[in-house]
Amino acid sequence: MTTSNKILLVEDDRNEVDVALRALRRAGVEAAIEVAHDGLGALEALGLEGESPSTPLPRVVFLDLKMPRVDGLEVLRRIREDHRTRLVPVVVWTSSDRDEDVTKSLALGANSFLVKRFDSRGPGTYLAEAARYWVELNRVPAREVTA
Repeated sequence: MTTSNKILLVEDDRNEVDVALRALRRAGVEAAIEVAHDGLGALEALGLEGESPSTPLPRVVFLDLKMPRVDGLEVLRRIREDHRTRLVPVVVWTSSDRDEDVTKSLALGANSFLVKRFDSRGPGTYLAEAARYWVELNRVPAREVTA
């Protein structure tokens, strides 16, 4: 699996995107951020729909569940089905805290489930902390794994 120091943020709410981008900058997370504003955009960015990009895969995908065109659970299913993307860490990042959504996400192969929350002292800090783990601490294979 060839990865870059990139985060794919999949979120249709522009306010949430703005908060996330500011929090990641404020925290000094050293990664390029690519934003997909719906599930189809995420699939295209990962080379699972349309033309396959020649760029390396992201270190982690932060994936909202409720999105237009293709919902987050379908994006997650497609990520896990493809040999190129099946090992990319996926953090479901959503406003839902329903047990059903947690269970479905983990059953489809999500690596983590993060509920969006508001903290007036540092909006998005929790997301930046999670991103730091996946980008800076988590180890990924040096080369593609075929199993």
